[in-house]
Amino acid sequence: MSTMPSSEYNRYLAAIKAANDSADKESLRQIQKFLIASYGPANDDVDYLIRQFRYNV
Repeated sequence: MSTMPSSEYNRYLAAIKAANDSADKESLRQIQKFLIASYGPANDDVDYLIRQFRYNV
């Protein structure tokens, strides 16, 4: 799997924060699916971003 560019990492982090603020679990679920499909579950950035979720999806 590839390395996540910092600009993409920052976009994901902003999207996660917005989804957390609006309690949008479906958006979080979609973000999680895309992150894992694109970068794999063992990627450190993916792991950190998913741990930022306020809700279980």
